[in-house]
Amino acid sequence: MGYIQKNLMSGEFVAYEAKQHGIIYTWPVVLALLSFCAFFIPADAWINACICGVGLLVALCWGISIYGGRQYVVTNNRLIFKRGIINRNSHELLLKKCEGVQVDQSIPGRMFDYGTVTVTTGEVTNSYKYISYPLRFSTAIHEQISHLKDD
Repeated sequence: MGYIQKNLMSGEFVAYEAKQHGIIYTWPVVLALLSFCAFFIPADAWINACICGVGLLVALCWGISIYGGRQYVVTNNRLIFKRGIINRNSHELLLKKCEGVQVDQSIPGRMFDYGTVTVTTGEVTNSYKYISYPLRFSTAIHEQISHLKDD
């Protein structure tokens, strides 16, 4: 059972879970491919293996740090963001207090369907970057806000 499921209030359910887009792993993958190419450099095999191993290890650590255990969840009452694998950082916004949702997409973001979703409340603005299908995330937030107003 994950962090989100453990921390739901009674009667609360997950309406939508957003994911980060795979584009965030572009540079770690490039580093891993370049490290793998070290095998084809004419040099001692041991040196090539060390270069490749170190490069792959750095790429793996980089990818894990980028992912960082992030979760973006819309429940019927809150918007929950959790980050961290070892250390945990989380924040929650009550949907009753949300005033606006903004979606920003660059040209590559439009092509590959990722973007930044910004949610504002009276005092706080939270931006969630590299979200896959940001319009779906925005729509899910708006749907839950409208359900709260109907009650």
